[in-house]
Amino acid sequence: MRALIVSTICLTGLLAVSCSNRKDQASAPITSDVLVSSTESWDGERVSYPQGKAEMTLIRAVFPPGAKTPVHTHPQPGVVYVEKGWIKCTLSESGKRREFRRGEAFVASTGDTQHACENIGNEDAVVFVAWAGVEGVPLKQSVKAE
Repeated sequence: MRALIVSTICLTGLLAVSCSNRKDQASAPITSDVLVSSTESWDGERVSYPQGKAEMTLIRAVFPPGAKTPVHTHPQPGVVYVEKGWIKCTLSESGKRREFRRGEAFVASTGDTQHACENIGNEDAVVFVAWAGVEGVPLKQSVKAE
């Protein structure tokens, strides 16, 4: 009988500690930071939404050192977050360029703006891109060399 009472007391104590830990965890505040908010892309183009049925897409892209995208455009707005590494984006027409490092976020070039991005670091660059696109419309359109 004594063993049953001791076991009950121990179990009650464990439950109390377990419940109090859950309560402490549940009461911890959620924090958030705005990483990017803009009405323009990094190169100064005004953001606009294409017409059609909206489709949201999130992409994780890994650029090995030296990897470069082909020249392309995006018909829809998107935001980019550099999780790891160092990339450079360059506009084809003007040559304007900008570098982005780990922890930085930016609004991608949109519309007819031809550009390419490359990993200029010594490690893989990992980027997340969230697109506000249109169902059935490619997120990226390659530009043919003339």
